[in-house]
Amino acid sequence: MKSTLFLLLAWVIWGSASAQEAWYIDGYHGGVWGHYPDWNTRFMADQLAQHPDWNINIEIEPETWARAMQVDATAFYDFRKLFDAGRIEYVNPSYGQAYLYNVSGESIIRQFQYGMQALKTYFPNAEFTTYSSEEPCFTSALPQILTSLGFKYASLKNPNTCFGGYTRAHAGEKVYWTGPDGSKILTSPRYLGESLSDQSTWQTIAWNNSPGYLQRAQKDGIRHPIGMTLQDAGWKGGPFLGENAHYTTWRHYFEQVVNKDSATQWRVSQEDILVNLVWGSQVTQRIAQQVRAAENKLLQTEKLLAMAVWEGKLQWPQAAFDAAWRSLLLAEHHDCWIVPYNGAAGDTWADKVRQWTRQTHHICDSLLNVSHVKQDYCRITVVKNGYQLENDRYLLTIDTLHGGVMTGLVAKKLNNKSFAVNGFNELRGNFYEKGGRRTSMESPVCVTRLSNGLEMRGLIAGVPFTQRITLTTLIDFVLKIDWKENTGIGQPLQGDYKWERRDKPFYNDSSKLLAVFPTTLTHVRIAKDAPFDVTESRLNNTFFSSWDSIKNNVILNWVDLTDGKYGMALFTDHTTSYTHGPNFPLGLNLQYSGMGLWGRNYTIDGPSEVHYAILPHKGNWEQGDIPAQNMQWNEPLIDHNSIFTLNRTPVQVTSMTWNDGRLIIRLYNPSTQPSRVSLAFTKPIAGAELIALNGKTKAMINSKQVVVDLPRFAIRTLSINPQ
Repeated sequence: MKSTLFLLLAWVIWGSASAQEAWYIDGYHGGVWGHYPDWNTRFMADQLAQHPDWNINIEIEPETWARAMQVDATAFYDFRKLFDAGRIEYVNPSYGQAYLYNVSGESIIRQFQYGMQALKTYFPNAEFTTYSSEEPCFTSALPQILTSLGFKYASLKNPNTCFGGYTRAHAGEKVYWTGPDGSKILTSPRYLGESLSDQSTWQTIAWNNSPGYLQRAQKDGIRHPIGMTLQDAGWKGGPFLGENAHYTTWRHYFEQVVNKDSATQWRVSQEDILVNLVWGSQVTQRIAQQVRAAENKLLQTEKLLAMAVWEGKLQWPQAAFDAAWRSLLLAEHHDCWIVPYNGAAGDTWADKVRQWTRQTHHICDSLLNVSHVKQDYCRITVVKNGYQLENDRYLLTIDTLHGGVMTGLVAKKLNNKSFAVNGFNELRGNFYEKGGRRTSMESPVCVTRLSNGLEMRGLIAGVPFTQRITLTTLIDFVLKIDWKENTGIGQPLQGDYKWERRDKPFYNDSSKLLAVFPTTLTHVRIAKDAPFDVTESRLNNTFFSSWDSIKNNVILNWVDLTDGKYGMALFTDHTTSYTHGPNFPLGLNLQYSGMGLWGRNYTIDGPSEVHYAILPHKGNWEQGDIPAQNMQWNEPLIDHNSIFTLNRTPVQVTSMTWNDGRLIIRLYNPSTQPSRVSLAFTKPIAGAELIALNGKTKAMINSKQVVVDLPRFAIRTLSINPQ
């Protein structure tokens, strides 16, 4: 009897839900670097022919199609005919399918520009209308980037691949996703009723248009609910939900299905992008450092050579830069970051990143003809109970008996404000195979005097570390930990690992090895940068321990805390996570060793080296000019005054290149306030245009007085025609 009632109830629920018409986004995700069997193009073309009502959306790496044409040109042309007929929409044309939130804004632009350019050679009739991704490849500033590239629509759904995170649920069938600069793009959000699955730790209930999902959508007034899965290339099932689905492209859905439905505005914060990786693990740390170093090197090289071209010293080496960007964009591939160990020995994603970023460095070095010279510092060794280090800006007091932590940090030019509480720059973490909580303060350090700082040698849980502290306009740290063997750090795994377990040890940052910075500042507010954005944090703390409670605790370049009168910024050489909360100081995640995703043990296999810095300042991050200070820290070689000077504004020059004999300058306003910037060139110019990221002219500019208005957090691109 119970069985009969259950079946009857299930039929009623399904009937009620299915009575409402629903749509589905099907398609394929992958590529020649990720996963794309040689038979896949023929398979997709045949399946589309066999199922005339099946329409698909694809995010396939652009380099895939060269291989596809080589192995089966007929299949490729059959597929392209279906593409041209509107049965297929290309929803992620980025070159390397990057997560986006973890790289520079300039890298994001190049991901799309290079990807779209490459795809046009294979699909000359392609129109890039909707941005969508199977992975959480999102960041808050996407609206201004996408719209400038010509996109009209976007999706913030990734229902069947949430291993690395998801977006915050939001009310409404569609929204105008509004970026930090005010740009808007019509978007399908993760609905408020699109809950996370209770059967897995990688899905929402929209992955298969479940009855529960459709029923909740109907209750919430969603007139045209839509689910989604972009299948892995190589899956052999054809239409994902069989014949009982209303398959559509995103373009058709926006333009023909929900075109008359209302939309609300949603200003998406970076903290609405709920993402997480195995931050602190050595393999992820190295990948992030290698990518950041290559980004910085490539952007600096472009600017330096742009100046040389302006001065008539050389021709712009476009082919070399194309090759350098190609290898960097591939190193930003999401699989590099989330499955770094996948692949054969010597050819894992982590191995590929190392090779790709080396290639970028090699090209840049050949363009600059750089020779590396090591500086040999004069040493006078000092070992005593305490040590003071100072320059014209700072006075540091270092406790050499307790791990070299700072007991004092006085900023001389900030009214001799004291910033440090005892334990500042302490290394601490849970070494669960070595007795539990351990700290660098357990052991003394030996100090070696350098010309502009000092070097300390100490121990953390019996492991030697060396730290170099340099005083300039900021306090600079280079930490090297000389690991001799793998050891568990962080929260240990309790019980057996299962994919479905929501609690995962690597979510717990409080137990990882941290560098912590307790300060005298109280009642502080936190801000942190993101690609072309700065987020004023709304988090009470950065901690979570379960997949269903992910918080965005990512530090891209810097995080800042302020009490309103004074503040302190933390810079890092790689994307990772930071810590902060009531009774928990600002901290930088340095190391994790333990269970990661898919039952993989993320281990330590050699030394770790991390570069970070501290910058005390007045006021908040904006009053302290933190974006400019951080850019100088990342790109210390650049001075564009040989081409032009800027009037005093917060506006930054993020990129300088040449294209068809024109100088291309990208400006960014990292401020909550609009800025008007004027560029005074060192020689007369013939013309100036404001252009979109797709190259189209937006406005002509008076070449005798080049003035550009930038809204808050906006980017603008200038095309300069020299005489």
